[in-house]
Amino acid sequence: MLSVSGNYQSLGLSTLQNTALSTRLERLSSGLRINSAADDSAGLQISNRLASEKRAYTQLNRNLNDGISYAQIAEGGLQESAAILQRMRQLAIQSQNGVNAVNDRAALDKEFQQLKNALNGIAYNTEAFNHLPLVGDTDLLSANVPSISDTFTNGVAQSMTSGLRSIAYIPAGSSNIQIDLHDNGANDDIQVFTVDGKHLAGTPLSAATWGAYGVVNSSAIEGTFFLPTNGYSPSASYDDSDLLTVGSATIDGNTISFTGDQNASGNLNENLTITSNAQPLIISVIGTGSFSVTASWTSLGDGDSQNFSLGPVDITSTNQLGVGTDFIELTKTPSTLTDLGLGGTSLQSESEAENALTQIDSALEIVGESRAFYGAKINQMSSAIRNNAIGLENISNAHSQITDADFASETALLTQAQIVEQASISVRAQAKSSDEQVLGLLDSISGN
Repeated sequence: MLSVSGNYQSLGLSTLQNTALSTRLERLSSGLRINSAADDSAGLQISNRLASEKRAYTQLNRNLNDGISYAQIAEGGLQESAAILQRMRQLAIQSQNGVNAVNDRAALDKEFQQLKNALNGIAYNTEAFNHLPLVGDTDLLSANVPSISDTFTNGVAQSMTSGLRSIAYIPAGSSNIQIDLHDNGANDDIQVFTVDGKHLAGTPLSAATWGAYGVVNSSAIEGTFFLPTNGYSPSASYDDSDLLTVGSATIDGNTISFTGDQNASGNLNENLTITSNAQPLIISVIGTGSFSVTASWTSLGDGDSQNFSLGPVDITSTNQLGVGTDFIELTKTPSTLTDLGLGGTSLQSESEAENALTQIDSALEIVGESRAFYGAKINQMSSAIRNNAIGLENISNAHSQITDADFASETALLTQAQIVEQASISVRAQAKSSDEQVLGLLDSISGN
C-alpha cells in the first residue's frame, strides 16, 4: 500500500532544537548563564545573595570616601586655625617686650582680637555634610530660642513685652545687626549674652531691671535665667568681666557698639549695633513693661543648630548579612574661642600677654591633637576601603563563576544547535520534495 507521511513526527524535535538555539543566543547576547529561574534555580538564589554583598561593598566604599572627605574638611579648618594661633603667639611674644609703649600694645591687640574673630569664624563656618565638626553641640543655641529673623521683620518696627527670657538669637557670622529700642518709660534694657553665659553688653546685675526679678548675683542669674529653654548650655556660668555698658568694643571676636541705659537722663532710647559676631549671641530685653523695637541686619550667618545635624558622625565600615553593621565614629573636635580657652585674652599689658601666651600654647596642643585624630581616622577609613576592595573582588569572582556564561562552551553549543537545525531543515525539504513527486505520479496515473 502506498502511503504519504507528513512532518508531524519531526515537530517535537524541531521545538527542542529551537529552544536550545534560543537559549544559546540569549546567553551569548546577555553574557549570563542564568537569565531566568528555569536556567538554574539554586544558582539564581545564591547569585542574588552574592549580588547583595557586591552592592553592599560598593556602597560601603562610597560611604567611607564620604567619611574621608568629612575628616579632610575638618582637618583643613584646623590647619588654618593652627596657622592663626601661631601668628597670635608671635604677637603675644612681641607684646611682652618691655620696649613697647601703651599705644604699641594697643595696635598689637587690635590685630590679636581680629585673629580671634577669624579663629571663631573658622570653627563656625567649617561645614561638612550638614555638620559643624569644629563646634560642640553645647556651643549651638537651643531650638527653643527663635532666630532674630523669626522674631523680627528686617527694618520693621513692632511692639513687645519684656521679661526674664530670651527673645532672639543671632547666628554666628551675621553682619551689621542693628536693634533700636524705645522703652516707653518702663526702663527696659537690652542685654547680650553668649551661649556659655558671658555678658557682653547691657546693664550690670546691680541695675533695678534685674533686681525686679530677684537677680542680684551670678548664682541667681544662673539658677533662674541660664536655662536650656532660654538657649544656654547646661554648664553656662555668668561672666561680666568684659561687660560693655556703653561705648564700643570687640569682645571675643564680637564687634559691638552700645548706647547704654539712658533712662536716668530722660532718654528712652537704646541702640545696639553688632557689626560682626564670631559666635551665636542671645538677645534679651529685661524689664517689666512693653517696648517698641526695630531690628535690621545686612546678613545672617548659618551657624544655627536648627539647620545642622548634632552629635558625632558614624561612618559605615562593614556590613555583613546576618551579622550587623560596624561604624567608624568621627566625634566633634570643638575649636571655638571658648573651647580653646582664648575668650578673654588680650595683649593690653605684659601680664595679659603672658597669660595669652600660656592659653595659646594650650590651644595649639588641643588643635594638634584634633588634627592627629582626623589623620588617624583618615588612615583607618582608607584601610577599611582597601579591605572592602579585597572582599568585593572575591565576591565578584564567586558571583561571576555562577552567573557568567562560558563563551567558548556556549559558542560550540550554538554551532551544534545550528548544524542540527540546518540538517533538520534539509531533511524536511527533501521529504517534502519526495512527497510531491509521489503525488504527481499518482495524479498522472489517475488522469490516464
